[in-house]
Amino acid sequence: MSTKKYAEYLQNIRGKILLGCDGFVDETYEIVEVRKSQAEFTPMKKLRQFGELIVARADGGVGVELVPKRRCEGGFGINTGRVAAYLGLNPLLPGLYGRPTIDPAYEEFKGICDLASLGDPALTIALEFGDGKILMSNLEAVSSLSWEDFQKHFGEERLKEMFSGVDILGLGYWSLTANFDNLFQGFMEQYENLTPPRRMFFDFADIKKKSCESFIKSLELIQSYNSKIPMTFSLNEHEVLELLSRVGVEPPELAPAAIASALTAAREKIGFDELVVHTPEFAAASSAAEGEAFAIQDRQTNVLRLAGAGDSFNGGYICASLGDLPLKERLVIANAVAAFFVTRAAGPTKEELLAQIEKASDK
Repeated sequence: MSTKKYAEYLQNIRGKILLGCDGFVDETYEIVEVRKSQAEFTPMKKLRQFGELIVARADGGVGVELVPKRRCEGGFGINTGRVAAYLGLNPLLPGLYGRPTIDPAYEEFKGICDLASLGDPALTIALEFGDGKILMSNLEAVSSLSWEDFQKHFGEERLKEMFSGVDILGLGYWSLTANFDNLFQGFMEQYENLTPPRRMFFDFADIKKKSCESFIKSLELIQSYNSKIPMTFSLNEHEVLELLSRVGVEPPELAPAAIASALTAAREKIGFDELVVHTPEFAAASSAAEGEAFAIQDRQTNVLRLAGAGDSFNGGYICASLGDLPLKERLVIANAVAAFFVTRAAGPTKEELLAQIEKASDK
């Protein structure tokens, strides 16, 4: 598609997006590999280096020096919603952002998102490397969140207002949320008397963390609503292999066409409308209505921030799904958002996103 078409789409983008229901503050550090002086050091650049260090000292102990990089927002709702916010859509984000006042980590989002906070956020300690990250979270605040908390906090009238007129509804981090099925059913109950959204979007996060039994139970619950609200399920390169294994599809090589084909087999087994995969080199998708597609991603080298990259891709895909763009073009926009985020540590404006799309080798 020509960049003119992308420009027209972005210029006219409209829609109500509601994303829930988490909230994290991320304290991000890098690990010192070699310190030259009090002010000068070399950070550990490869995640593998850290893993090898732990294995090498498995019979004793490991001590490392941490250097703070940033304290910032984290979680599905805020990181995914950032994209819609910077594109001028003012997404509604019920979650945990601080009480009685919004935590300073979310300061930049106050004027561009509708932050509906139920309480204090959970804490994540993030160790960041040039090629990956380790996230360690105290999940009590998020894992204990239930639909009953929503009802008590917002009340019937506010809930009706929140869920009315929604175009895309998103729910994230199934593996971190003990009451995920309870929250999902609460969301669905709102549409017994309201017009349902055009689409619902999921990011389950680390599937391996939950048992196969609970995973399949959640899939079956979500699938039971797929005929009423088309469901999209997004995964990264590790999560897709776990999904394929759990639903009985032979994992293929990690190549665009092979992954797209495997997604179709998995999608037909679980009964979802769409499956989407994002990796540093490509994105692929399978849709019940549109078939398969993939878009090559130029791997970014000047990386400033990796934590939130997958959520940024998801935010781009959600925003691209508000109109009638073809499947591949939705992937192109999502790739461009992710590329911009990891190299700028920020969400793109419409103009910046278009410029990023123009730079892409596959568009």
